[in-house]
Amino acid sequence: MDKSANDPLTPAGQSSSEPVAQQSIRDLRARIGLTQEEFAHAIAVTVSTVNRWENGHAKPSKLAWRAIQALARKHGIPAGERSRARQ
Repeated sequence: MDKSANDPLTPAGQSSSEPVAQQSIRDLRARIGLTQEEFAHAIAVTVSTVNRWENGHAKPSKLAWRAIQALARKHGIPAGERSRARQ
């Protein structure tokens, strides 16, 4: 079984579950305890970009996904928990 199909923090285009991805970004950000502005600054994107991701109007690039995953690791959220951030 392909692990990326179960991981909402999988780069865009590799998972067919887009609502899960947008919700997982919001949930991960909340779990870390950051505002959209702080989250955006931490991964070097604009606040409007984070807002578009969370509202399903855009998908993070592969580079952005790597930054999101690195931020999650930095805050001690293991891969298994990142994939369950939605629960």
